[in-house]
Amino acid sequence: MSIPNYLTLFRILLTPVFFITLVSYTPEKEGLRFAAFVIFVIAALTDALDGLLARFLKQRTALGQMLDPIADKILLVSGYIGLLFVAALPFRPPLWITITIVFRDLILLVGFFALHFASVKIEVQPNIWGKLTTASQMLLLCFVLLEWPVAIPLAFLTVTFTIVSGIIYITRGLKFIQ
Repeated sequence: MSIPNYLTLFRILLTPVFFITLVSYTPEKEGLRFAAFVIFVIAALTDALDGLLARFLKQRTALGQMLDPIADKILLVSGYIGLLFVAALPFRPPLWITITIVFRDLILLVGFFALHFASVKIEVQPNIWGKLTTASQMLLLCFVLLEWPVAIPLAFLTVTFTIVSGIIYITRGLKFIQ
């Protein structure tokens, strides 16, 4: 197994630690908010690092191409669902934004597996909209955890990227069927 794949697995293992730390936060346990932020940043950095290393070390693998986006979705969906349990954060995104993020990822996951089980040969190809979506979702989570007011406008930009990238991936998936 390659170094980038180990980083992806590490991100997956960090996710429950991040989630538990996040949902355990209360204003009386302020250190947990910061700990959740640090854990999330480390996990997010592994996302950037595994991609760079895979290209630089020429260690791109089929496992990595499938596991990396799944690890991102596990981390981000856990984070946004976790925010639903933490009412004490002042700049949490509205529920409809969390639903949009989770619903898009669920549709993409179901579509991917449907194509896979229908024996449609597909190659997971990230695009700029998907990268913008992931980056904005990660930044939004960071800003929420840091309690920065910029989280409010970023939430609307994030949902825009989420919807646009979802439409692009769905359109691409429909072309594979034809």
